Amino acid sequence: MERKIRIVTRGSNLALKQVDIVGNVFAAAGINYEKIIVRSSGDKDLKTPIYETKEPGLFVKVLNQVITDGEADLAVHSAKDIPNEIDQALSIPYYSERGSINDYFVSKVPLSDFSGTVGGSSVRRKRFLSLMNRSITFVNVRGNIETRLRKWERGEADSLVMAKVALDRLGIAVQGEVIDEDLLPPAPNQGFIAVVSRKGSEVEKMLKELADPKSLWEAETERKLMGDLNLGCDLAVSINANYESRTVKFSYASEDRRYDYVFHGYPDKSGLAKLRDVLDE
Repeated sequence: MERKIRIVTRGSNLALKQVDIVGNVFAAAGINYEKIIVRSSGDKDLKTPIYETKEPGLFVKVLNQVITDGEADLAVHSAKDIPNEIDQALSIPYYSERGSINDYFVSKVPLSDFSGTVGGSSVRRKRFLSLMNRSITFVNVRGNIETRLRKWERGEADSLVMAKVALDRLGIAVQGEVIDEDLLPPAPNQGFIAVVSRKGSEVEKMLKELADPKSLWEAETERKLMGDLNLGCDLAVSINANYESRTVKFSYASEDRRYDYVFHGYPDKSGLAKLRDVLDE
């Protein structure tokens, strides 16, 4: 492909870094690219918790629209932000190599001894951590990684929980600890960068040729289960697919208990029914 690929992205440091990570794959294949920076509705509303927003895919819809309008060839997203359904004219043909699936506890006090406020709006993090430690209280802290860290330093929360992969990609070292995935299991697609393009396009074909089978299987398996169960960010759910073992881990936390299942292969009808029953309790 001789012309430059037009990549639409948000303007945060993390978003731009993720474009460069994907762009390095393109460059190795002899493909040039340019960035188109757009602010999404999620960047403008920093007060409403994600799970309370009326629009699924808060950070995704505006960027994808730029592709459907013909002003960009592809969009780069944190995969976990993409809703179950996207525009039928679009597809997700490429996922990056997976980074860390863990969350990171930003604090001057170890999580095991912690008592105080935790900045974050994720229902998953709130439910799983609250079951482990009833002396913590979650407060809404929105913004990009650097903004949330500044709010923590100003004392707006005693601690933060954020994706370790985000800190890794930005090269940020901050006091705290990695949270074990058994204690706080990951969000579906956590650690992946996803690339959205127009179906049937030359760019989609190019992305499929660059795609890694391991990343595709894990990301698409997790997305399929999210879709089959009609899951959103308003439930405390974790899905973690492993390519090597062909297993799918599913965890759910209600207000008073957690449920954990491991499936060898994709859940069959009875497995899906079991999970639906758990979610409906």
